[in-house]
Amino acid sequence: MSYLLFIFYLIVLGWMVPRFSFIRRSGLSSRMILGLFVLKVTAGLVIGWFSLHYYHAGNDYWDVNREGWKETQLLFRDPGEYVRNFFRSGYTHGYSRLFDSFQSFWNDLKNNLVIKLLSLFNLLSGGDYYINSLFFNALIFIGHVGLYRLFVDRYPGRQWPVIIGCFLLPSTLYFTSGIQKDGIVFLLLALLIYGVYFYIQQRRSGFWRILAFLTGLAFLFLMRSYVLLLFVPALIAWLLARRLPWRPRISFAGLYLMGIVLFFSLPSFFPPIDPPAIVVQKQADFRGLPGATTSLELDSLRPSFNSFIRVAPRAMNHVLLRPYPAELPSPILLPMNVELVAYQLLFLLFLFFPGKRDSPDRGALTSFLLCFSFSVLLFIGYIAPNLGSLVRYRSLYLPLLITPLLCSVNWKRVGQLIK
Repeated sequence: MSYLLFIFYLIVLGWMVPRFSFIRRSGLSSRMILGLFVLKVTAGLVIGWFSLHYYHAGNDYWDVNREGWKETQLLFRDPGEYVRNFFRSGYTHGYSRLFDSFQSFWNDLKNNLVIKLLSLFNLLSGGDYYINSLFFNALIFIGHVGLYRLFVDRYPGRQWPVIIGCFLLPSTLYFTSGIQKDGIVFLLLALLIYGVYFYIQQRRSGFWRILAFLTGLAFLFLMRSYVLLLFVPALIAWLLARRLPWRPRISFAGLYLMGIVLFFSLPSFFPPIDPPAIVVQKQADFRGLPGATTSLELDSLRPSFNSFIRVAPRAMNHVLLRPYPAELPSPILLPMNVELVAYQLLFLLFLFFPGKRDSPDRGALTSFLLCFSFSVLLFIGYIAPNLGSLVRYRSLYLPLLITPLLCSVNWKRVGQLIK
């Protein structure tokens, strides 16, 4: 019965998605939209099947789905408790420990948001993982379309490089298709960047647009607080770069220099807030998890400027260059090895066959994407000494880096060289 229900919902969504106003205005043909949507759904089925059969002891994707079914049963049995347990902290310290990774209401809330969403999907799916995955990916697909609309406006005439960068990057497609926080974070980031870009381009705002933007920021903070804290400085620098007369690079460099000074000096002026100590604790929490075959050696951080500088090269090496081409601690990483080599070759093509240079207004967007993406990747490199986690976390930010690269290569010259 679940197979028939899945096919039914797939047909219904396949009819609805190309007609959804936001997606229809992308300029993609209905056939192209349908093909990309089916590919997204297929990735969701693959990661669901693979995680079920590869991780025999259980895994996040299926565990979250089971918790969602429990919440659906609670909804029918005790609707009041269904609402109350979302806001209740079961810890003796209540609602403190905002940035802690364990025994924190706020840390639990990240999964609880996904669980509550699944509990509503279950009203139609009956708790079936694959049907829930279908609904989930119909939602996340909007994020891919949002990025496409942004980049195709930014790089007119480069439709296929933009399609590849926004829809077809293997690790992004794979990891954002599982029922977990990653897809939601990707969706929120895509729509927030989309909203800011078109506000700058069109100077259109309003109460509902501002409310939607603030709501997106709030949800991003609840899902992954550190992503929002790194998003805001890059956003401020982007907006300043569009208003100040000098080049965008100067605006970004100046603001980020002040941000680094504030990051390390804030504990001296306001001890309750200690950003370096928070990062150190995040790394310690990760290192306290059970060992894995994909674990990496990383020096322990200390809450000092010198320690962060000393660990930074290895952290960036881990998040940007690992796994190496011949590094295969687990067979599951082989596709990621190949993908990373492809990106490195793409970067070389960009260096030797660059396209036209950015104008200052367009350079502000490029500076934003670079500064935000690299700051998040550096943070991930600091806290996650595990290849599996690094590959998964960085996949969310690859479209922000790879799409501009794809669109900035002079492919005509490359084609001529090949001929």
